[in-house]
Formats: sequence, C-alpha cells, structure tokens
Amino acid sequence: MKIHNEFSVPVQPAEAWTMLNDIPRVARCAPGAKLLEQSEDGTYAGTISVRLGPVLLNFKGKLIYKEVDEANHRVAAEASGSETKARGTAQANVVFALVSAPEGTRVLVDTDVQLAGSIAQYGRGAALIQNTAQVIMNEFARNFAAQLGPQDGAEGEAQDPAKPISGLKVLFHGVRNTIKG
Repeated sequence: MKIHNEFSVPVQPAEAWTMLNDIPRVARCAPGAKLLEQSEDGTYAGTISVRLGPVLLNFKGKLIYKEVDEANHRVAAEASGSETKARGTAQANVVFALVSAPEGTRVLVDTDVQLAGSIAQYGRGAALIQNTAQVIMNEFARNFAAQLGPQDGAEGEAQDPAKPISGLKVLFHGVRNTIKG
C-alpha cells in the first residue's frame, strides 16, 4: 500500500536535513517507536507500537537508511519487523524529500507498506490504514517541528513518542475525512 504525506517545518532545508540524518532524534518523533541499539553497518534495532482500530500491534525490527542524497535532500529508508505475538510482519520503504518553501521546508514522505500474516487482513481496510498513517504522520510532524524548535535555548523535545497513537484519534480523523468528502 502506497501512502503519501506532507508537512512543513519553520526552518531552512539545511537545518531540517541535519535533523533528518540524526536517526535517534528522528525516532523520538515517531509515536510508539523506541530505538534499542545501533549496529556497525548503520542498522538500528527497535520497537514500535501501532494501534489499528481496536488492535494494538507491537513490532520488533530494524531500520536502515539505504540511500542518502545530500545534494537533493532525499533519504530512502527501509524498516521491517515482526509482530511480537507472531501475528505477522510489516515492511516499509520510506522516502523523505526536503523542499524549500516560503514557510521554511516542506517535508514530502512517500511510504510503501507491505503487511503479511494475520495482520494483513487490516490491509484490506485501506481507509483504516490510511487514517492511521495520517494520524501517525501528524504526530511525527508535530514532534519533528518540536525537535527543531529551541525551547529556552535548549534542543526541542518531542511529545511522549513511546506512547502509541490513540484509536480515538484515528477514529476522529476518519470521521473528519468522511465529512469533508
């Protein structure tokens, strides 16, 4: 399933680029994510919890930046993991691109998600996956901007990224999108 998201941050692309290449800081922006360790080859091991409707899925897996294109401010990442209760696996190929914009930087995020095993049944509900992805990206964007913005001269802090997205947020986002048409 392919998903496209965009958000803006109030800094120039060079500053956003520095942050995007700091994987521990980026991971703190992702709701429900936690880094556990880094390997010598640049692979990071970690966990992420994602709520799809009433079901909480906990994944343990790895993340690696496969391509870093500094000239074009573009990063291609690969994440894969297994659900800890053996309900399946997930793989995501994610491309981040930073584009100069009047408000600072526009962050373009293209994701291709593949689900396997019993969790793949959720993939049939494309609207649920899309709404969940949008809510996660909204939180990620808020946390990314907070990391970039200094607070009292200190580095910004993300909002409790270890906590998975609430099912109610996903529900309200879906209802709002349905009403908008």
